[in-house]
Amino acid sequence: MKVVHINISDIDGGASIACTRINNALSKAGVDSEILVQKKLGSYKHVTSIVENRFKKFSYLFRSTLDELYIRALTVQSRGRFSYPHIGTDISHHPLIKNADIINLHWINNGFISLKSIKKIGALGKPIVWTLHDMWPYTGGCHYTVDCEKFIKHCESCPSLKFSGRNDASKKIFDSKQSVYKDVNLTIVTTSNWLAKESKRSFLFKDKRIELIPNPIEEDIFKPVSKELVRKKLNLPMDKFLIFFGSMTVKDERKGFKFLKETLQMLSSRVPEADKKFELIVCGSAPESLLSGISLNVNHFGRFKDVRDLVFYYNAADIFVAPSLQDNLPNSVMESLSCGTPVLAFNIGGMPDMIDHKKNGYLSVPRSASSLCDGILWIFKDRNRRLQLSIEARNKVQNSFGFDIIGRKYLQLYNSLM
Repeated sequence: MKVVHINISDIDGGASIACTRINNALSKAGVDSEILVQKKLGSYKHVTSIVENRFKKFSYLFRSTLDELYIRALTVQSRGRFSYPHIGTDISHHPLIKNADIINLHWINNGFISLKSIKKIGALGKPIVWTLHDMWPYTGGCHYTVDCEKFIKHCESCPSLKFSGRNDASKKIFDSKQSVYKDVNLTIVTTSNWLAKESKRSFLFKDKRIELIPNPIEEDIFKPVSKELVRKKLNLPMDKFLIFFGSMTVKDERKGFKFLKETLQMLSSRVPEADKKFELIVCGSAPESLLSGISLNVNHFGRFKDVRDLVFYYNAADIFVAPSLQDNLPNSVMESLSCGTPVLAFNIGGMPDMIDHKKNGYLSVPRSASSLCDGILWIFKDRNRRLQLSIEARNKVQNSFGFDIIGRKYLQLYNSLM
């Protein structure tokens, strides 16, 4: 069996990392599995880029730039990313596509694969699996719907568009997706129970086969390391409770950093001399204005350059906080658990798939800074509790998200489609 995964990149972004991990899990299971990407940034040998020469590099840069201009000019970016499916390249004649028995789509936007491209791939008559990393495949263009549920019947008058109306871009994209999907042998994989439920509610996928297979993680890389050792290496205090927040872009409203800021202010009022007991670790791109006004000391490490640095951040922390307002199955939560660091998050999306409340972390009331504060204090006040949470966090990953487990589930799906 030959499988080809199609994704924008191999390591740039959460979906790319998840795609590469799935491919590695399949390779470990003995499957001939490859990844076809628009831009290759890593050194993994089973990744092939369509950018093979100067002309194709120019084409890629032109497509991705034009796609970004569309987004900036026409969408309300404070509501999150909205992608147009019109710009893309034809990969249906690529050797990896022609030789594949199974074609597995992942995150294909940013001018890589258009709906027209999907139609050409579908015309080959091969089984196509689409692993969803967000909601875009069944919406009129947004990657996360926030508070909108128009995807259940028909997208139109989209709140994510600057020029919104009954015949706006979201309606046209929705109609185009419906037209393309009806002629494609398409099976949907969702990585969380929440996304599975939302996919089944959607008009575009309600009649499709939908399977639930979570993302895997390299538990031999993301593993517990001596807290004292990494704090010394990172020049972090040994005697404080360290709270870790990480996101590629901290100012992304969906990631909920503003709720964490409010929580930290509340913590300062509820705990005497909180600044002597707590510190914050931030990993990711963040303007200084966003980090100002926090009463605790902030250790901002920027965007990580090496996975080992990320492993150190997780292990240095006493708790990882993920106050996302809407999220699927974020890699960061699973990585933290795998390192034995308990996670505090809002009870939304795929968080309950990973976090067992008061067993390996804490699930707070959505959009409640007060509830987040309760969670921090619940973990902070009992050292023995923190040790037990750490053990259970690691156990959760080993029992649910290991390469062997996930590779076997994908193999079973592929065999059923063959």
